[in-house]
Amino acid sequence: MTSSLSSNWHRDGYLVIPGFLQENEIVAARFEIDRLSTQYDQICLRNIRVKSDHFDQLALEVKNRLLPDSKLKPVRSILFDKTKGQNWPVAWHQDLTIAVSEQQDVPGYGPWSVKDKVTHVQPPVDLLAKMVTFRIHLDETPISNGALRVVPESHRFGRIPSSEIPALEKKNPIACECQAGALLLMSPLILHSSPRSESPRHRRVLHFEFAPDTALHPSLTWHEQ
Repeated sequence: MTSSLSSNWHRDGYLVIPGFLQENEIVAARFEIDRLSTQYDQICLRNIRVKSDHFDQLALEVKNRLLPDSKLKPVRSILFDKTKGQNWPVAWHQDLTIAVSEQQDVPGYGPWSVKDKVTHVQPPVDLLAKMVTFRIHLDETPISNGALRVVPESHRFGRIPSSEIPALEKKNPIACECQAGALLLMSPLILHSSPRSESPRHRRVLHFEFAPDTALHPSLTWHEQ
């Protein structure tokens, strides 16, 4: 990552990189999404690296292109899509949970939950601060098609109490409008939301979360190894 990218990313908590994927990479990813959607009868799917060698390799390639010298590794992967039949708004929130292999009684971790038969937990905020999320857009995503909105610099506030979110969401939110092939780099701690699409069509996004090798408590293991 260049110094300018690094400074902007650390300051704002997000960064849009247009044209990150080439047209042939976009086409191949869309083809693989269609295969998975048919196989699992879902358009929003967790653990896609486990289900697809193509997306497992893509996650590593994206990390190596952007952060070749970092010790980050992929720890969670999700496919999001919005269509006419699946068109939902997402309220302002932070991504506060991680996916692990099993529940363990360790300090600073909790509450625990289960999503799609996978154990999730809220870790200490300093772990979340070390994580990076890559969101690869495979379709044109203006605000009218559910583009992610963020509150710049809100990742600096740590875990934000729900009572403080209404005031923060009014502080100059930015719509991260993206063309197909664009990459949105973001902190899990940045306050973000997504509106319902006004003219629903595909809004396919590959969501990859990365964390340092040593970030997780030694008694726990990531669900996606």
